[in-house]
Formats: sequence, structure tokens, C-alpha cells
Amino acid sequence: MLRPLASFAAALMTCALPLAAQAGGLPTAPPNNGSGGVFLDLTPSTTSLFFEVFETPTQGAVGVPIQVEVWTRPGTYVGSTTSNAGWTLAQTVAGTGGATTNTPVPFTLVPPLTLLAGTTTGVYLHSITTGAGIRYTGTAALPPQTTWSNADITLFSDVARTGAVPFGGTQFTPRTFSGTIQYSTTPVTLHSFDVE
Repeated sequence: MLRPLASFAAALMTCALPLAAQAGGLPTAPPNNGSGGVFLDLTPSTTSLFFEVFETPTQGAVGVPIQVEVWTRPGTYVGSTTSNAGWTLAQTVAGTGGATTNTPVPFTLVPPLTLLAGTTTGVYLHSITTGAGIRYTGTAALPPQTTWSNADITLFSDVARTGAVPFGGTQFTPRTFSGTIQYSTTPVTLHSFDVE
């Protein structure tokens, strides 16, 4: 009679438990154009951060699987948007097309990107799924806002590229990242516990 209860307890204890982390987010502007990829600089203020998730609208139809390449470089992206020289392909992340082209799609970075305090990291997010590019903002009559910040981090963005090939397609500026970045001060670590 105790066996089912013991099995339940064992199953419960093998669940992965995340460690607590101080988390934050930084939203930018809604999209008004775009289908491709966008560049951004991330600069934490006084504490190193772990960039864990970005949410951004895409051109992908609802339910369509979308892959985004995440490229990084030490220092700003400014002046380094025409080729992958000096860039590292950090990872490829997956998401699913939202209800509309203005619906933010979450993409989770595993592992998260480490952002050192007081140091700028250039990041290039580019959808490699044809017809499901990242949307951005910048085609209104007035130039778009290009810098956002809070107490933890500053985000700068003013260049985007079209198409499904990173560093390919047409480059446009000013075009800015649309969406939200999410980060924490401690990387989330998963632990599991086995019970006999």
C-alpha cells in the first residue's frame, strides 16, 4: 500500500528545482516593420547579468516553428554589421509563431549569455526561418528611440537586416529591436534529487 505513495514521492523529488534568482526585464518599442534580424548592444551597469530570454514579434504565422541564431561579440556591434568577422554564433534558439505579427514570441537562451558589469556585448538576433523574420521598429516619420535603460542595464539598437541569412539581405538604419529582454543576477541552475 505504501509503494504507490513512495513512487509518487520519488517522482516528486526528481523534479528539477530552479534556484532563486533576482530577475528583471527591459521592454523596448512595438514593431512597425521588418522581417529578418536586428542588432543590439547590452551593457549591465554595476552587476554582471545573465541574459536568459528575449521576446520579440515575428512574421511567422501562428504555430509555425521559428529558429533564431544568436550571435555575440565583445564590445559594440557598431561598425561590424556587414559580415560575421569578429562574431561568434553562440546558439540557435527556437520559438513558435504568435497569434499576430505584433505578438511577442519568447526565445529562451540555454545557457544564458553572461553580460559583464560595465562591459558592452554586441548581440545579433537573426531568424533563419524563411518567412518568419524578426520584426523591428523604425519606419515611422520620426526617427525611432534607440536607447532604453533601467537601473540594471542599457540596451542600444539601431541596425537591422532583412531575409533569412544572417549578415545577408539588405541593411536598414535606424531600425531598432522590438520586444523585451529578460535577465537575472544568478543563472538558473537545475538540481534533481533521487529518492530510493
